[in-house]
Amino acid sequence: MDTIMFREVDSLGRYYEEALKNVETSKNVKTGGALVTFPDKERKVCELSATYLVKLGRFSKEQRVVVTLTFNKDANGVYVAKIDDSVFHVVQEEKGGLKEVWSGRLAEAMDKLGDVARIHVNVMSNLSGKSSS
Repeated sequence: MDTIMFREVDSLGRYYEEALKNVETSKNVKTGGALVTFPDKERKVCELSATYLVKLGRFSKEQRVVVTLTFNKDANGVYVAKIDDSVFHVVQEEKGGLKEVWSGRLAEAMDKLGDVARIHVNVMSNLSGKSSS
């Protein structure tokens, strides 16, 4: 799958949300926002997280799917990630809190989550056009 590179990752969340507007979604999937965080002080690692709300059937519980993709800064100051490394976390409300009911990488998510995984791949493909190297 594709590798995506960004020099200015501070705008990545906004780019993701803009690209999401241009991607077709299904009626069972609502899109949430995107967030960029830096888990280390040196800013060598960047995480992009996007949220989707999924309701599979009329009587099923609504689930949240949080997709996380980690970018690592290379020697040239460019943040690099492979779309295949996207991790999907499915959580749903249970007893007043959120509980993770499934977690997996993109290949597994294509089978298990279908629409959400395809939407994420389409958005990331659109983003690769805005990426800088």
